[in-house]
Amino acid sequence: MRSLRQPLPLLLAWAIGAIGFGIVGCTPHIGDSCKLSTDCSVTGDRLCDTSMPDGYCTIFACESDHCPSSSSCLEFHPDSDRFSRRFCASQCSSDSDCRPGYVCVAQVDTAGVDPARTRDFIVYDKGPQSHYTYCLP
Repeated sequence: MRSLRQPLPLLLAWAIGAIGFGIVGCTPHIGDSCKLSTDCSVTGDRLCDTSMPDGYCTIFACESDHCPSSSSCLEFHPDSDRFSRRFCASQCSSDSDCRPGYVCVAQVDTAGVDPARTRDFIVYDKGPQSHYTYCLP
């Protein structure tokens, strides 16, 4: 009868490789699609906003200048104590920077921007603003 000891090291190496790939493999970015928060982060530092089409990986209740690179902290419904909420949103320069179903939009009342391409938010980051448009539905 063949010993199971020979395949065991190979199986162990495969399992360690698979776990390692899952940990250091492709990390989801802010704005990626998701179904569960674990699709966005296994460490719990990002959540899946399932109210957005096909889900949206984000950080809820973000603080000023604490979103990952290529994203900013936006406050939606800033004039409402009851409905105001903040989350990290993916920055963009054009619609092609956004995933399907999302467009590159600016704040309401942004000079020179078609009102149909705006949403009710303010940029919550306090530092110099280098980005004015974000991927949103």
